[in-house]
Amino acid sequence: MKNKTRRNYWTQRLLMVFIFNATIFVSAQVGGDAVVSVKDYSEKRNKVEATKSISAKKTLRLWYNAPAPDTDKGWINSSIPMGNGYMGINVFGGTETERIQITENSLYERDNDRGLRRRGLNNFAEVYMDFGHKSPKNYKRELNLDEGTAFVEYEQDGVTYKREYITSYPDKVMAIRLTASKKGKLAFTLRPTIPFIGEGKSGTVTAKDDIVTLSGLMHHFNIKFEGQFKVIPEGGKMQSTKGGTIKVSEANQAVILIAVGTNYQLDPKVFLTEDPAKKLDGFDGPHKKVTNYIKEASAKSFETLLANHQTDYKALYNRVNFDLGAIEPSMPTNKIIDTYPSKETSLYLEELAFQYGRYMLICSSRKGTLPPHLQGIWNLYERPPWSSQYLHDTNLQMAYAPVFSTNLSELFACYADYFKAFEARQRVYATQYIKEFNPSELDSNGDNGWSGPFWSNPYNVPKKSPVAGFGTGSWISLLFWDYYDFTQDENLLEKTVYPVLYDQANFVSRFVQEIDGALLAKPSSSPEQKLRNTIGTTFDQQMFYENHHNTMKSAEILGQSGKRLPIFEKQLPLLDPIQVGKSGQIQEFRQEEFFDDIGDPNHRHASMLLGLYPGQLINDNTPAWLDAAKVSLQKRDHKTNIGWARAERIAMWARVHDGEEAYSYYKELLSENYLHNLFNDHRGDPLFQADANYGATAGVAEMLMQSQDYVIAPLTALPKSWSSGSYTGLLARGNFEVSAQWSSGHADKLEVFSKSGGTLVLRYPKVSEARIKTSEGKKVKFQKNGTDQISIQSKAGETYIMTHIPKVVALTALSNLKFDTNLNNKTIKLSWNGSNEAKSYTIYRAVGNAPDYELLASDVKETHFICKASDLKQIDQMTFKITAVGKDGRESTSGATGIWLQP
Repeated sequence: MKNKTRRNYWTQRLLMVFIFNATIFVSAQVGGDAVVSVKDYSEKRNKVEATKSISAKKTLRLWYNAPAPDTDKGWINSSIPMGNGYMGINVFGGTETERIQITENSLYERDNDRGLRRRGLNNFAEVYMDFGHKSPKNYKRELNLDEGTAFVEYEQDGVTYKREYITSYPDKVMAIRLTASKKGKLAFTLRPTIPFIGEGKSGTVTAKDDIVTLSGLMHHFNIKFEGQFKVIPEGGKMQSTKGGTIKVSEANQAVILIAVGTNYQLDPKVFLTEDPAKKLDGFDGPHKKVTNYIKEASAKSFETLLANHQTDYKALYNRVNFDLGAIEPSMPTNKIIDTYPSKETSLYLEELAFQYGRYMLICSSRKGTLPPHLQGIWNLYERPPWSSQYLHDTNLQMAYAPVFSTNLSELFACYADYFKAFEARQRVYATQYIKEFNPSELDSNGDNGWSGPFWSNPYNVPKKSPVAGFGTGSWISLLFWDYYDFTQDENLLEKTVYPVLYDQANFVSRFVQEIDGALLAKPSSSPEQKLRNTIGTTFDQQMFYENHHNTMKSAEILGQSGKRLPIFEKQLPLLDPIQVGKSGQIQEFRQEEFFDDIGDPNHRHASMLLGLYPGQLINDNTPAWLDAAKVSLQKRDHKTNIGWARAERIAMWARVHDGEEAYSYYKELLSENYLHNLFNDHRGDPLFQADANYGATAGVAEMLMQSQDYVIAPLTALPKSWSSGSYTGLLARGNFEVSAQWSSGHADKLEVFSKSGGTLVLRYPKVSEARIKTSEGKKVKFQKNGTDQISIQSKAGETYIMTHIPKVVALTALSNLKFDTNLNNKTIKLSWNGSNEAKSYTIYRAVGNAPDYELLASDVKETHFICKASDLKQIDQMTFKITAVGKDGRESTSGATGIWLQP
């Protein structure tokens, strides 16, 4: 439909839906109880945990009966990854020689190469420990996700040797404890080395007393780097050598402490300084801080370091549990991967991979450190894939996809600090772009907001790339909005989130141009598609719309009255974020008609669906758009082998409530992309890229619970293979912690812990007929919204438990919707394949780009219907939907849909 008035009507209607939801939500927060204190929260959570049904205890672990091969492929496929934000660690577990590879995320060489393998992030250190054990027995190497620890254990000549590894965020060190079962039998040589010394890198390794010091310089950015390795033996002899090694012999046990650092600081100056060699001028060298890390850690026993680490780690990791009832397999992880999917081990791997993504985020995103890049916090190479940079057209966003829903919100502070540092450069660019593309809107004083980057690294944020449009900025700000929306921290909203949203909206409001009655991005590109520098791609328009909406919503919560807010409000309905194409799809390009008109129809990016996920634009309040999104997903098909794309589609299919399709992408990812150490093989090279590991975890979370429309919807995309299970601790918008227990595909118990108070709205079939009590057993007053939705005025710190939920039998899906058009009679005859369980059918239509359906007829007894429309000749296209009504009066949640086009 091309009628501009009608299009604006539907956009206005959508805006009303958004504002209505926002008003309910905001009023609930303003008028509700105060946010629960940390102490009260802990006490309440302990009571909740005591009520939860826990299956037989199993350990989520990666384990192997052989070391990782001492090769690049061994690093990618088999090494054990660890990290504490300050460093990434890969443990190989050798017996003759142990190899530990160390990454530090600021150690960049340069960033102006092109192609896949580019200079960029560099390998910080290769650390070797020589043991000379050539014939080990009963070997085991393990990473325990539940404990956040790793170990290697084996027998040699009647002695059991064990190495325990931790990477501690609170103490900023890696600690290794080496033990032997017999006194005086521990002997090894510690040999730290600097890889890739040459034109771009220089350095030395020295040893004195009990410390080996590795130090040097990255020449391009003048990065000073240092690593210290302290050996603390018990008994025996220790000797340092001129070659930068330490030898230990006849010891009972030993502890090795490792700390690393550079002179890099998160400071706007780094991004504003043009000369690479001067970016770090004036910053202190790393020696003092690294020395202090070692000094403070060495004053503590290994047991204390371990306790500090686990207190910190478990406080994050233990918030969420996911249990499909799997039995812990007896086979090592490499065999579990190789045999997947198998009845014996599939559920265990599916649980393991979910928690592995959370483990990786805890390792790689901590306050005071750089955020995770394309490879997270792990890099072996001198020329890493795509420089190990930050790509803001999905990869960076994928890294943080699980941070809120899986209850790790404080880990986003890491990226918020990074953004604050590079924002100053993006403000400079924003002024340049407005001057170049829409000079009439330029603020001569430089108040033009900030623009979104395509890629960045710790030293540079380059100018615009035609590879992606300016929607990358609003996609970044969407993460900031979620930072508030899931936590309900109004101080965070005021000080951190709102300024980011407002100044992004400031840029967007000046950048868009009026074209054909809409405000469109020009130039505009849909990420990495071949058509570039076009006008008003759905990627840009949806992201702009989300940011404008969230800016106004934030302003309402805070009572702000920024001078450009009225402009944002006026612009919002003109941003025109959704066009429905002639295939019934969400268009990617405005000039697109049928799905495969433009670009690669099976492209790895599905950028036209970001309003579906991770955005909030397309949801259950916009069912016609939801169905159009499903068409786009069906036509994108399964032909991509890219790991992160499969991970993203898990979440997107979950958002359209199709658990089987979501699960099919999870299975493809695990069987075709996950390596023996669960690293994501990006596309089969093997080529490690961490984004799919993070994204898969987020996708599973969406299968288990959603809240994008401020309605908590548990188990909305549950596949048949997960017929029984439980989860605890997933986080919903509004700061609600959600848990569920189910069997035979039906919820036995739902729990919601209200952390901030406010209105709790929950949707589940027949939940209004459930027994609803608090954790103390008190009955709960609630308001019904039909049989499937309830609302509760929740109290901060209280848990609401729903049990005895009646079961619902799903109706057989309708199919094969057909049209027979008679323009002269202004009629369309609809026919479809019916359902034996149906008592009647309901007919809906959505005209053009309408987000919602209008009711045409109900209580239709036949499997055909005549639609009469006096304005039929003026309508370009319509989407029809037929649903079934069962004998119990329940209407099916899905239906047969079809797109009608003007003949």
